[in-house]
Amino acid sequence: MTALRNSFMAASAAIFIAVLFAGCVRDVDTLEPAGNPTDADIFIDGFGPSVEYQAFGGSKVDALGVTSEEVHRGNRALRFTIPDEGDPAGSYAGGAFVTRAVRDLSGYDALTFWARATVSAKINQVGFGNDNTGNSQFVAMMEDVPVSTTWQKYVLPLPLPGKLTAEGGLFFIAEGPEDGHGYTLYIDDLRYETLGTIAHPAPRIATLELSGEIGDSFVVEGCAVAFDIGGVERSILVSPAYFTFQSSDPAVATVDANGGITAVGTGKAVITAKLGTLDASGSITVTVGTSLSPATAAPTPLHPASDVLSLFSNVYVNLPVDTWSADWDMADIRDVRIAGDDVKKYSNLVFAGIEFTSQTVDASAITAFHVDLWTPDPTAAPAVLKIKLVDFGANGAFGGGDDSEHELSFTATSTPALKTGSWISFDIPFSRFTGLRNRAHLAQIIFSGTLGTIFIDNVYFHK
Repeated sequence: MTALRNSFMAASAAIFIAVLFAGCVRDVDTLEPAGNPTDADIFIDGFGPSVEYQAFGGSKVDALGVTSEEVHRGNRALRFTIPDEGDPAGSYAGGAFVTRAVRDLSGYDALTFWARATVSAKINQVGFGNDNTGNSQFVAMMEDVPVSTTWQKYVLPLPLPGKLTAEGGLFFIAEGPEDGHGYTLYIDDLRYETLGTIAHPAPRIATLELSGEIGDSFVVEGCAVAFDIGGVERSILVSPAYFTFQSSDPAVATVDANGGITAVGTGKAVITAKLGTLDASGSITVTVGTSLSPATAAPTPLHPASDVLSLFSNVYVNLPVDTWSADWDMADIRDVRIAGDDVKKYSNLVFAGIEFTSQTVDASAITAFHVDLWTPDPTAAPAVLKIKLVDFGANGAFGGGDDSEHELSFTATSTPALKTGSWISFDIPFSRFTGLRNRAHLAQIIFSGTLGTIFIDNVYFHK
């Protein structure tokens, strides 16, 4: 996952900058829960009632404008100025259209809008349910949405309209440069509708096998719904809160309304889901043991200290690391001790970002990357672990056209091979990271793949 995508993940947090495009504000203190307004309009020649735009953190704050020169219908449309790569004003355009007078959207079946661009592109994310507070519950979105130079209508189905009786997040968008270049995106007639042409919802969750100890927690992943929209199938990614979940054995694993799974007893439990009355495909099998941690410490490194640039090891003096779990990643981290040795434990791992951006590492005279890793999870096919190294280039910062990166995948048949319940020493020559053009400003290590729990130790570069 690229750093740009990571910035979008971070943008969904509570940090935001409010910009000036706002309609009149309505006092909702006296509204009863059942009396929330049902206004459909977000932008039709102007912002709908009490709608305001809030730019995401790290985005180009002045990216949004209103234009009368290019419209689909009427007199005015929204204009997004997508920045070039490296633009000091922001690395992408993005924000949420929110309302303090929360709306009852349960009577609609879709969010719709018209869009065109000055070049053919793919919008990274468009959706609804993100109210930019950091506590959004019913988020739904499409990714990599194609847009052309002619006006087209876009339809985002509401996964379960009955959930949206008090929604403050009406629309959000996040889009970065295309092949390093910015462009202009126009959006018009942005509103909710009842189309009556959306049919055959097919909900799903990811099929996963997770292992943990009593007290460990996980999150249901891969929540999505496919729809038939006028004879064309479209999928929308959704928050777990749209679903209801059930555990086959609550004495082993419980699951809450937001898809949070907690291991409470030893054994095996299967988590299934419904979207309303529809069974979702996929299931999550949780195996809980009394102890799924290494019994012994990782192998002691033997490389001379003079040949090592260490980030984490009890054997060497370590260089500064800004974070072992970046705010854009999807993983939980805990410092643990194994047989007297300090170890990092990642759980609920989708991707974990290790960043040392404030003091990048010059490994231009170094030849290899090393990490020791232990996992309790199944490693037979199709299990995979991915390791990515990222160099920020001569400017020492993300963007600017001089960044480089490369990701390697490891399986049960790779070298080294993944193994369950054993320490694995990854000693990887830089020559295998063929896309890593430079090593003088290494700034990130990213672990990802299908292993939900990993323990790592002895993270360093060496000759």
